[in-house]
Amino acid sequence: MSSLNSGSAVSKRKPRARLTSTSMEMLVPLHQALDETYPKVWRTIAECIFIGLDEMDTQRRVQQTLQITDVLRAELGGLQPYLPKGGDYDNAVQYRDLYNQFNGRNIADLAAASGVCLRVLYKHFSVLKREDFKRRQAGFEF
Repeated sequence: MSSLNSGSAVSKRKPRARLTSTSMEMLVPLHQALDETYPKVWRTIAECIFIGLDEMDTQRRVQQTLQITDVLRAELGGLQPYLPKGGDYDNAVQYRDLYNQFNGRNIADLAAASGVCLRVLYKHFSVLKREDFKRRQAGFEF
């Protein structure tokens, strides 16, 4: 539980497009740059990276995608790593956001709006409150 992020910048990231909701037309520039024999799994990883670099011009996106994919391929090629979905991380960000909205009297409203039961919010808020206290009191001896 102590790995909950206290940085608000992390929770402010915009949701990214997903491969399953991206048109094939958008991926044409990348596919033109990839060799037909490029391994399928690495092609999928390259497509995901390409989608994630949506704020660049197309030529730079292709170049950066190929560079990142090649580094990953060199480092992870031959391995079969488990890639967790990051549900714990997503939950930690959600609880931190809810805790930042908490004013001491609105926990029922936060529970209703988020779909998280009161018991779970009380549990997580307790941990977050302790972490905030420790962070604010760093350096003080008791």
